[in-house]
Amino acid sequence: MAPDDDDAVSSRRRSEFMQAITTEHTALQSARSSTISESAARSGLYLTTLSSAVVALALVGQVSKFGAAFLTFALAILPVVFFLGLVTYGRLLQTGVEDVIYARAIGRIHRVYEGIDPDQAQYFQQTQIDQIGLRAVGLFRLRWQQFLASAAAIAVVNAVVGGAFIAIVAGAIWKVPLVAIGLGAVASLLLAAAVLRHQWRTWMHVAKTLPLGGS
Repeated sequence: MAPDDDDAVSSRRRSEFMQAITTEHTALQSARSSTISESAARSGLYLTTLSSAVVALALVGQVSKFGAAFLTFALAILPVVFFLGLVTYGRLLQTGVEDVIYARAIGRIHRVYEGIDPDQAQYFQQTQIDQIGLRAVGLFRLRWQQFLASAAAIAVVNAVVGGAFIAIVAGAIWKVPLVAIGLGAVASLLLAAAVLRHQWRTWMHVAKTLPLGGS
């Protein structure tokens, strides 16, 4: 094959590669948008369901004077809301991990862009951001950043739902309000701690498998 033919093949392959990597970049950006949209929809569904359940419980409590009908309704509706909260938390955690995977893939593409013209690499700052870390740009460390995630917010709210259910059951059994409130508060704290610990372990596994840069 003549040198000119080799140059033509090399040029064609480079052009095809750039087209492919640009398409991949676009697809990854679209996937990230989808995870954000799903997270918002999931959170909205759970919070709407919870709000409706609280309003319904208040109405039933007023009508029944917080008697047997209220207890029956609470025992029926709160477990359903709690289950919805658990699966919402699980999916939000998954979408968060997916978003990180997509972001890291986009970062690798940015490094390809940086190599095209090193003199203009400052316009693709993924490498620099990886090196300086979260705190350098005014964010918390990963240990504290996790509390700002949608999954953590839903987990804490759902822990309160679980604690309220325990309090209602305890109040129905022992008829001592302070005991019921205390058990509900302890249950809420334990549930929140357990779920947040699960989230932290998940992110540490992700960080080990897919390094997040200096965070």
